[in-house]
Amino acid sequence: MISPNALRLLNLGPTAWARTQSVYRATAELFPTDSHGAVIFCQPLHPYLTHGVQQFASETFDLAACERLDLPVVRRPFSGGAEYCDVNQLLFQLVLPPAVGAMHATFLRVATAVLSALQEFGIQADYGGGQFMAKGARIGTLAGGRYEAALVCLGCVYLEYDARRLAQVERAPRTEKATSLWAESPRPLSPEMVQDALIGHFAREMGRPIERDTPRVPETRVAKRIEADLLGVKLEELPPEEAELSEH
Repeated sequence: MISPNALRLLNLGPTAWARTQSVYRATAELFPTDSHGAVIFCQPLHPYLTHGVQQFASETFDLAACERLDLPVVRRPFSGGAEYCDVNQLLFQLVLPPAVGAMHATFLRVATAVLSALQEFGIQADYGGGQFMAKGARIGTLAGGRYEAALVCLGCVYLEYDARRLAQVERAPRTEKATSLWAESPRPLSPEMVQDALIGHFAREMGRPIERDTPRVPETRVAKRIEADLLGVKLEELPPEEAELSEH
C-alpha cells in the first residue's frame, strides 16, 4: 500500500509497444474519484508511430512504407502531430485528477519539472507548443488532455533520436531538427538516472510523494482489452507475455 497522499509510480520499464499505450488509458478509464493520480514510465521495445486524434493515418503516413518497415500505427486520443517512438525514448505519462479550469497550469507544472530535470544534467532547454527544445532542436514532447475520468499528460524525452525513421514514412516530412539527452548532456546518462530525476522533480512540482505501485487487477483487464484492440486481435489470441502486465 502506498501513502494516502502519494501519487502511484507504475514503472513498466522496456515493454511491449502496445502496453506503452494501454496502461495509461486503462488507469484513466478506471480513475477513482479519491485518487491523487499516477506517474507511468515505459520504453517501447518495438518501434511504432503515433498520430493525433484530428488526423487520419492514411493522410499522415505512407501506410505501405509503415508495413514494409514493420512500424505499427496508433491514433492517440489527443491532438498533436506524428511521432516516432522506440526504446530510445523514455515515455512518461501522468494520470491526474481532472483540473477544472486549471488544465493549462497542470501542464506547465509538468513541463517545469521536465526542464528542471534536464537542467540537473547540464541541459538548458525551454518549452513551448508541446515541445521541449535545446539549442533550437526538439529534445522531447508533451501533449494530452481530458481522457475519461482523468487528466492525462503524455510526454517523452529523447535519450537518442533518429529523425530519419519518421521522415521515411511521413506523407509530408518535417524539416525540424531533433537532438537527444545523450547528445547534449556533458556526462553519461542511463534511462534509470533520467527517470529518477523526473520522479524527484514531478514530486516537487505536484507537492506530493511518488511511491512505487503495481497495476491493479481491474486495470490489467482493461489494459488487455485495449492492447487487443491496438493489435487487432481477439483477446483470447494474445500470447501469455502480451496478456499479462508485468512490473519491472
